[in-house]
Parts: sequence; C-alpha cells; structure tokens
Amino acid sequence: MGRMTRRDNRDMPHMKPVEKVQLSEKHVRLRIALVIIFFVIGVSALIYGLLSFLGGGDGGWREITASSSGQEHCGGEFVFRYDIEGDGFAVRGQSRALTDLYTEAMIQAYQLFNSQYSFEGVNNLHAINSHPGETLTVAPALYEAFELLQESDSRELYLGPLYVQYGNLFASESDIQALEFDLLADSETEAYYRELAAYAADPESIQLELLGDNQVRLVLSTEYAGYAREQGITEFIDLSWMRNAFVIDYVAEMLTAQGFTRGVLSSYDGFTRNLDRREETYAYSLFDRRKQVIYEAGVLQYQGPVSIVFLRDYPMNYLDTMQYYELENGEIRFPYIDIESGLCKASLHNLVGYSYEENCAGVLVSLMPLYIGDRFDAGALQQLAGEGIYGIYCQDAVIYHTEQVAEIVGLHEEYELSVD
Repeated sequence: MGRMTRRDNRDMPHMKPVEKVQLSEKHVRLRIALVIIFFVIGVSALIYGLLSFLGGGDGGWREITASSSGQEHCGGEFVFRYDIEGDGFAVRGQSRALTDLYTEAMIQAYQLFNSQYSFEGVNNLHAINSHPGETLTVAPALYEAFELLQESDSRELYLGPLYVQYGNLFASESDIQALEFDLLADSETEAYYRELAAYAADPESIQLELLGDNQVRLVLSTEYAGYAREQGITEFIDLSWMRNAFVIDYVAEMLTAQGFTRGVLSSYDGFTRNLDRREETYAYSLFDRRKQVIYEAGVLQYQGPVSIVFLRDYPMNYLDTMQYYELENGEIRFPYIDIESGLCKASLHNLVGYSYEENCAGVLVSLMPLYIGDRFDAGALQQLAGEGIYGIYCQDAVIYHTEQVAEIVGLHEEYELSVD
C-alpha cells in the first residue's frame, strides 16, 4: 500500500505557550492549541539575566532560519537560537555566514536521511530501499547511524512498511478515514501489521549488512521479497520518527566544526542540542500528561553542552499532526511502534533523557527499549545514569530524576521532586 499525501505543516505559525489546559468532559480530546514550538520542545533557551533576546544591528540572541530559496531542507522542523557577538557589520557578517552554513547543513541532512526521494550523487535511505542486494557506498554520517542502531540491537530501522501505514493513519482527516489504517479497529489490519512487524523483527528476513568503508547492502529473504512485491512494499528501512535525532546531531557537528557553539538547536518532536560551552544557565521545561491534562510540571536548569530527548505519547503542537492522530473518543495513536506486535506503545506518558557526553541519537537508542513497551523499568533508567545518560519522568504528580545534582525549579503547585 502506498503513502498518502500528508498535510504540509511546515509553515504553521508559532503560537503563545500555555501552562495548563483542562479538556472537555464530553469529548476528552487531548489538545494544547496555543503552543510555541521552541517552548513545547522544552528548549526555552532562556538565559537568566539576559536583557535582550533579539537585537537590531547589535549582537545578542537571534533566531537563525535556513534560507527558503534554493533546495529543499528540513529546517522548518527546527528552531535554532544563537548568541551573535559584536555589532554593526560584524554582526551582519556573522549572521550571514551562520545562516549559510545552517542552510547547507539542513539541505545535506534532508537529502542524506530521506527515505522517500532520491538525489543525484546521494546514496540515502531511498537509494538503499531501491537497490536491495546491491552494495552501496553511503556518507559516513549515515553509516554511523546504521552502526549505532545495530550495536544497540535495535530493529526499529526495519519497520519501514509499518511507518508508511502509520503515516497514512496520521494523515487521516477523519476517524472514518483513519479506520482503514488503525489496527485496533480492524482485525484484518491488525493481522497485516503483525505480519509486517514479524518480518521487521527477523534478521533472516531483512538485514542491512555493514561491510566497512561506509559500504552497505540491504539483504531480503526470498520469502520477504516475494511478500513485498505482492503487497507493493518499497520502503523497507526508514528512520521515521527517529530521523530528527540523527539530523540534529549532523547539523550540530557541522556548526561546532566551524566554531559556532553559542547556540541551541531543537526540533519540534523533542530533540535538543545545546552547543554552548560557556557557563550560562539554561532552562528546559518539563511537561507531564495526567489523564487529559498537560502540565508544565517544572523546569530543569543546566549549564554546558547537552543532548536532550523528549518522548511523549501525546501531541503538543501543529506539526505533531505528522506523527500523531487523536480519535474522537480521545484515544491517541503515536509513532513509537512495538516491533513484536506492530502496536504503538509507550510505557509512560512522557520521558526526558539527557547527556553531557552522548549525542541525541545515542540518548535515543538507550531510551527506546525502556519507553516503547507496556511497562516502565525505573531500575534500567537508573543504570543508564552510570553511563552518563540521565532521565526525568513523572508519575502520580512526582517528578523523578536520576541525576543526583539535577536542579529542577519552578515546580507546579501539584508536583513534588524525588531522586530515583
């Protein structure tokens, strides 16, 4: 089955943030309609004591946007705030150079991690899907992404066909349309999804071989290849909802390599890279869903470069229509797919993971086994703290954190803190 055309949400307006929203008792649809993107993804990027966030010709904090002219890019899914030094011509020159570099990085990332389109001279996910059985040379960044997933024993990469089906569900304009793609509403759909998940979980059915020297080969079993032809499957591997973790790391590395480290880069879907090596204090909003209410439970204060991942089973901004669908009865379908069943599953409503050493992709692959499932393992999250990956989650109005010295302030009046 093919992919439906999704609504284009890249140019949705930024809206004013809210702290708490109480939802209708009649239709318990989970909604936060007025949310500014960089606030929702927790970046806030608020430096205490900062007098001017946006300046005219002088330096200071500015939002850097990828150029809209030229080639397509994925900059519309990110917010990049940067503290520009100097004034006058120096500011304009630095801003121009930063914009050019950021735009180029977003173009490259868009092409490199793309599973739907091909680009001349780029062996991306689409190229690999289009040439099963062939050896292709990919960019080091893409090869490293595959290595990371393989080393973590993750098989989510092979859920490509299921990501297509869930994408169709998320793009639905009504519950009637969504029923065709919702496995919980139709036994035939459920059986089909379980078949797709079974193939994805089986290394004998599908495996991306990493051959060294950035060479890869997608290998399909005869059975799976035949099944794919019958079903019209063409997207075997896909990073899907994980993509922006790799995109943000790619762009962050390009920026830091050129000495641009006084900024914060965040995606709408929960990935943040703070590049700032100065001793400035930043604030990261911590959200929690309790029944049909979303709270800003508290604020994490931190200093220095950090990678943050925010996983949630509910939508918080307009761009989330690409990865969430809310039924009229209040049930929500989200992108985290359990490879055993094909169901979307989350062990908690929300989980934040962060590290001062690992990048976003590294934090993500560590959190995925804990988050995608039926039961949350607090002990496993505690063990990650020993590896430099810390976690924050909420249960019953308590904020648990695994970093002993974590500074969490601005607690909502209904919440309390606990070191886990």
